[in-house]
Amino acid sequence: MRLKSTIMGCEGMSVRSLSEEEAINLVLSILKAAGKPMTTREIEEETKKRLVQCPDKTPVFLNRLRLKGTIRGQLSVERRGWVWWIET
Repeated sequence: MRLKSTIMGCEGMSVRSLSEEEAINLVLSILKAAGKPMTTREIEEETKKRLVQCPDKTPVFLNRLRLKGTIRGQLSVERRGWVWWIET
């Protein structure tokens, strides 16, 4: 199966799968930079911009981080999905 070759208009570029540690650091940096809760979709968009992907599907990976206490998350009716944040 071929990796997506046209992400954000980047013809011929492939997506790199991150290690667990790299993915944790990336998610934490994305959430810190945002300074506010982000939806699963927004986090996925940020990882796609960097041409990387989490070890699991993004929602599964984020939920695992929530269960470990690394990040916080809850279902948001207003934003129609899960939102994620870090405690500061």
